[in-house]
Amino acid sequence: MKSKIILTTAIALISTVLFAQTPKAYITNYGSDFISVIDIQKNQKFSEVITGSKPHGVAVSPDGSWIAVSNEGDNTVSIISAADNKVKQTISVGKTPHQLSFSIDGKYVLTAINGEHKVDVISTADWKLVNSIPVGKNPHIVLPMPDGKNVWVTSEGDNKIVKLNLDSMKVVSEIPTFGFPRVMTATPDGKYIYLTIRWFHGLVKIDAEQNKIIAQVLLPQSDKFDNEGKAAHGLCVAPDGKTVYLTSQFTNDVTAIDVASDKIMKNITAGKNPNWIEFSSDGKFAVVSNTSSNDASIIDVANWKVVATIPVGKNPKRLWVANTK
Repeated sequence: MKSKIILTTAIALISTVLFAQTPKAYITNYGSDFISVIDIQKNQKFSEVITGSKPHGVAVSPDGSWIAVSNEGDNTVSIISAADNKVKQTISVGKTPHQLSFSIDGKYVLTAINGEHKVDVISTADWKLVNSIPVGKNPHIVLPMPDGKNVWVTSEGDNKIVKLNLDSMKVVSEIPTFGFPRVMTATPDGKYIYLTIRWFHGLVKIDAEQNKIIAQVLLPQSDKFDNEGKAAHGLCVAPDGKTVYLTSQFTNDVTAIDVASDKIMKNITAGKNPNWIEFSSDGKFAVVSNTSSNDASIIDVANWKVVATIPVGKNPKRLWVANTK
């Protein structure tokens, strides 16, 4: 009986650990005022969480305990507990918040305030707004770098990206992009940044140490034209750092590009108007939010196959994949 009790306890503990480490995708639905939570292992919607109006950006804390969502429609940030998927705090920020992220050490939530040309800094110790840092016109994306000290921010209105130092809470350098910067991602070692630019069907590669653009990758050109400049948009480097994946709002494809050679390797069709892409921490699955088909595609990376298409809310935008508690 004693051995049976020990075995049962062990199984329960293992089950608890496995559940705690379940990878989930958190997807903002800009037209529905809630986020969708998807269980990637089961390929099904796990939950929906009501946020504020027009949820735009989303990020998960490094320890997997908290989800932050920027609400563009009411100028707030919602803080959600990953344990029960309930909003615990609602924080007022500046006008028109876009993408946000936790700092690498988890001490701050950094939010691009597109309408006021700054980054608002929220302390996770008490969920209070502690700083607002001017960064140039119309910031859109914040990208914490692996060193934990610096954050790159796109300045849409100034056609540049700027480096924000978290020790000084000031902009310390900038890189001109010669076009309207859209979305950024970085290699795990922080050596390279990849950036999409409005009206450009491809990406540019930036040497983050030399602070300059060093290469470009062009996707196959299209006869389509969008007066808002939609072309290539979301992008993400795989966890092993060898491949960058790029979404095309023209072709509805995800394209894999080799980091070492900057050569296109392969592509796969997702849903309509793919907006964002993120990976599970083990690199086995990629999740794509499809704004015009109101769903998310789950891609089995090894077999290069869409294994699930999961309905979400209206106009899904950003997403974050994490092993949450």
